[in-house]
Amino acid sequence: MNTVLILGLFFLLVILKVPIAFSLLLSSIISCYILNLAPLTAIASAAMNSLFSYPLLAIPFYIFAGSVMTKGGISKKLCNWIGTVFSRFTGGLGMVTVVASAFFAALSGSASATTASIGSMMVPEMEEQGYRKPYGLAIAAAGGVIGPIIPPSVMFVLYGVGTETSIGSLFLAGVIPGILMAVFLCGAVYMTAKREGLKASDGHFQFSAFLKAMWLAKWAILVPVIILGGIYSGMFTPTEAGAVCCIYAVIIALFVDRTLDLKGILECASESAVTGATIFILLAAAGVFGKVMTLAQVPQQLSAGILAVADSKFMVLLLINLLLLVVGCIMDGGAAVVILAPLLLPVVRAFGIDAIQFGIIICLNLSIGAITPPVGSCLFVATVIGDTPLEKIAREIIPFLVAELLVLLLVNAFPAVSMGILGLTA
Repeated sequence: MNTVLILGLFFLLVILKVPIAFSLLLSSIISCYILNLAPLTAIASAAMNSLFSYPLLAIPFYIFAGSVMTKGGISKKLCNWIGTVFSRFTGGLGMVTVVASAFFAALSGSASATTASIGSMMVPEMEEQGYRKPYGLAIAAAGGVIGPIIPPSVMFVLYGVGTETSIGSLFLAGVIPGILMAVFLCGAVYMTAKREGLKASDGHFQFSAFLKAMWLAKWAILVPVIILGGIYSGMFTPTEAGAVCCIYAVIIALFVDRTLDLKGILECASESAVTGATIFILLAAAGVFGKVMTLAQVPQQLSAGILAVADSKFMVLLLINLLLLVVGCIMDGGAAVVILAPLLLPVVRAFGIDAIQFGIIICLNLSIGAITPPVGSCLFVATVIGDTPLEKIAREIIPFLVAELLVLLLVNAFPAVSMGILGLTA
């Protein structure tokens, strides 16, 4: 009864198009009052306590660093460098879009930001080379999904904080699934480009052009090296890595490339503050929601319900993956991680599934939801940057959705895909 009331109120408010944060707060307050779970003063305490977490500082740092590097033109240099390798293949520009998205993911950690930044640059170029606009936009949206998987990832930070899991280990565990996603998407681009009748470029690979473009893009290429190298050498924590990334981005944009002035840096700071504040409001609301659900024993009821219908690890993973894919279609991935991770982790732990592997599974599912019709957030970003109806892009996204689901299947079936790299660095 408690579970039905709390979740029913929440989904009713979401259906009524009340913003997620306010849906969480209102459903929590009403449920707390009706069920007499705790004094309403506990609501304020839960909201404050949910924000008293040092690792959460990483979120605004990574958002700001990604904004500075985007406006500073670093992503364009990345695309040019990657283009020297892939543009000569069938579907080469599509592959450039995917690989550039993987590199840009190391700057932003956001699916929507990756889609918007890389898509706005590459889709016009693809059109010039004969790609249909909906097809090019579908590639950009699919590539954007790599954003929350390649470290640093805001979604991994949210999962780590919510479940008390090592954020550094999550970052490292996301590397191989992120690379696999890029490889599978490039394969999908190649096959669909053949179907589209797109021809390979007549040009040949020129090592000198590759080295020249690589030199111009060197500052962007160094970002993942600095972040992961610094974390795993013990020089700084994932949170401190975010601060280092900010300082690095500002120095490059202001003093090295000189692509931004002080006004541009302040604009990036302002935009990042708004984005970060939105996330923190959501976190506070989710903290209240989680507190109320804990008091109402919803996690225990949910675990008992899943265990009643699933008597094996396979069935548990199947049910949870289906749930997460559906949720990813209708809800922001960050919000879903904050709400669902603490609820579902006890269930999977009962079947011997590691918290880090489950972190990759939940983030993969919710990221794939961002390109799943009819509500995927990356699809909406693609419609905006390309001024194209959603249904046209949704038809083109299917082969790329299948490619990403294959990666999800591999991560579920073979824990070594995500966990193996941790064993190598232990």
